[in-house]
Amino acid sequence: MYKRQPPASDVFVDNISRGVTSSDGAIRVTGLKAGKRVVRVSHDGYIDFNTTVTGQDGDVRTVVAQLVTSNAQPSLPKEIDYNGSMVLIGAGEFIMGDDNHNPDEKPAHKVTLPDFYIDKFEVTNEQYKKFCDATKRSYPTNPWWDNGYFKKLSMPVVGVNFADASAYAAWAGKRLPTEEEWEKAASWGPSDKKRVWPWGDSADTVPATLNADQPTAVGSKPNGASAYGVQDMAGNVLEWVDAFYQPYPNNTAADPNFGTTKRVVRGGSFHSEVEAARTSRRIYAPAEFTAEEKKERSWLIGFRCAVSANEPKLQERLRSQK
Repeated sequence: MYKRQPPASDVFVDNISRGVTSSDGAIRVTGLKAGKRVVRVSHDGYIDFNTTVTGQDGDVRTVVAQLVTSNAQPSLPKEIDYNGSMVLIGAGEFIMGDDNHNPDEKPAHKVTLPDFYIDKFEVTNEQYKKFCDATKRSYPTNPWWDNGYFKKLSMPVVGVNFADASAYAAWAGKRLPTEEEWEKAASWGPSDKKRVWPWGDSADTVPATLNADQPTAVGSKPNGASAYGVQDMAGNVLEWVDAFYQPYPNNTAADPNFGTTKRVVRGGSFHSEVEAARTSRRIYAPAEFTAEEKKERSWLIGFRCAVSANEPKLQERLRSQK
């Protein structure tokens, strides 16, 4: 049960519309699967309310959301320094998925997201080292192809599992992007037209680190940026997102890998062909690697972070910078 004011507010669970609140500001949402669910409540003239709810099958949860007016909401800067450069991805609708490629990308569907910021670059060795030093976390193992890799500060960190990436994000006052956020930042833009790759629809010239022996320093391929100016979203390293590898709504494909044991990684790596770096391409990986997988796969994966624009600590930072 979700209760809130004002009435006639739009309710979304995992960015899927679940209806509109009644005159008393309440709505009952049923049929949700066990696990963590992202709840958003929207109403014209008010700031979106966002929260997460975790439950098991049969649980009943009540969320009370009091929306506040947006009259005093300041305009959001397009780029900020919040423990690293971050780019604003404005609120609105975009098309997620692709009907013309792999079964797990279907169906193409509309998703509406609130304002959020995403790291302009992948998290670097320098940034991750500061986190490890501050928290006494172990440094990642160097990849087999470079025993001194972690000392190269401008390179994207690799060899981190999902828990490592999540822990860094929390330490930095951020979080991992959702799969929806990642795809919008990579594929969408002011023209409201989806791009096959972050830079556009043609792969005649590929401004990305693909089909290579190792990654490059972050930001080395500025011509490959997305319409929002987010860099390295194709190639260089795969990126963890906060999503289990599960089918999209109304996808009936049978895939034994769907479920809650594998996580989604996005963007392709330096080792990938250009097709694997399409903005809608989905790839999965185990949240925790075995010793053998660490040798073979973990050095392909890094990450970047995101933060909701209405995150209180971020809002406090923005006010202090005025």
